[in-house]
Amino acid sequence: MSMIMIFLTAGAVIFGLMFSLWIVSLLVKNASIVDIFWGFGFVISAWVYYFLTPDGFLVRKLIIVGLSTIWGLRLTIHILTRNWGKPEDFRYQKWRGEHGKIWWIRSLFQVFILQGFLMWLISVPLLAGQYSTL
Repeated sequence: MSMIMIFLTAGAVIFGLMFSLWIVSLLVKNASIVDIFWGFGFVISAWVYYFLTPDGFLVRKLIIVGLSTIWGLRLTIHILTRNWGKPEDFRYQKWRGEHGKIWWIRSLFQVFILQGFLMWLISVPLLAGQYSTL
């Protein structure tokens, strides 16, 4: 599989997960859950790249995916414990108030798709490091 196809596949996975998370946020009326997912999204990206990249230098691939997993899970747990039982983040509350009845759709693009896009873009070094056979 080419590097572009792997990158596009990871994008589809990320955007699918962000869309699912958006649905959950509508049900619980709290867009702050996207912040909890930020670190975990990189864990998912790293593993998608790990499984889809060609066989290369296995030790390097394991180091990249291992460190990404440790960092992403640590960040996810940190934000989860910090936000647990608290109301929606003030930024999202403000936007919810400003946009009223259209917040539900606006949050998809302004919060979830935007963060998914940034996550996808920032994950490029994870792909490059695992794709290389040097």
